[in-house]
Amino acid sequence: MRTEHEAAASLLVLGKGTVGSQLLALLADHEELRLVGVVDSRAVVLEDAGLDPRAATSTLAQAEPRPPDLGPVLDRIASNPVPILVDVTAAPGMDRLYLEAFRRGIHVVTANKKPLAGTYATWAALRETARAHRRAFRYETTVGAALPVVRTLQDLVRTGDRVHRIEGSLSGTLGYLSNELAGGSTLSDAVRRARDLGFTEPHPGDDLSGTDAARKAVILARELGHEVALADVEVAPFVPADVLGAEGDRLWDALRAADDVVRQRVEDEIGRGLVPRYLVRVEGGHLSVGPVAVPPSHPAAAVTGSASFVAFYTDRYAAHPLVVQGAGAGGLLTASGVFADVLAIAEGARWA
Repeated sequence: MRTEHEAAASLLVLGKGTVGSQLLALLADHEELRLVGVVDSRAVVLEDAGLDPRAATSTLAQAEPRPPDLGPVLDRIASNPVPILVDVTAAPGMDRLYLEAFRRGIHVVTANKKPLAGTYATWAALRETARAHRRAFRYETTVGAALPVVRTLQDLVRTGDRVHRIEGSLSGTLGYLSNELAGGSTLSDAVRRARDLGFTEPHPGDDLSGTDAARKAVILARELGHEVALADVEVAPFVPADVLGAEGDRLWDALRAADDVVRQRVEDEIGRGLVPRYLVRVEGGHLSVGPVAVPPSHPAAAVTGSASFVAFYTDRYAAHPLVVQGAGAGGLLTASGVFADVLAIAEGARWA
């Protein structure tokens, strides 16, 4: 049993960007969760006795630069009470690190969609390795930020319901952009505001291409047991194809060049009494994401701002779908969802 003054969990946080900084602020008010390490692409800071979350970012910035070798870091973290690796990066290739963490007895919480939407073999290996080592693997925020989308779907499946279709506006970024465009904003101005508000991925092109939404479709489909890959998703981008691939200042030039085309499309949809949206659809093994124009009676039509929604059509929820809806973008929301996953592991360990 844990003693009164022992930490309920020991956290190694990867990333200190928009989500990471908000997570550190949340940790500052919870002494039972001990921050024992912070890592970014240039340095590592470790302290078994615990780091002050309020000072962790500045401490990391002052640390001696060195490419992080995370094998020894995991070995050290594993010796702490209830060790949890928390990934709030968008880095590729993190699946290998998760596997090494599980093998060392470390739980994993992630907001990073890339490991979960990689090859099906990788996804299966993550699930199987976590199960074999009896470690928790939680990734609620990969789909709906703090909204309980993954957990709701898992509960439906575990309790024997049969899910026929999932439909949702699961990109808070593209939901926000759709609403801004419907309100008369230009595409370029709307994307810039979304970036400034912290709604977009580090590279906004990941949102605009539909890639981020497609990863969410893959994650949901795999929860239903479908052996699908990212290449299986039928993807229509939010913007004209010539915008995609542009970076830096070129991105803003390309967005401005597309303003009139996008404005005309939205005005045509509104003129037909429809509402512009960007929807994820999972039905059987068919996955699609793309811009659609829905009637005002559609559940997605009432979604405002950067809110997200998902509707589950199942045997039990046939006449009226089970709907999860709420704010779905922003660093604080995602950080709070990550924090909830961490707390669930810590509280489970408390009674183990």
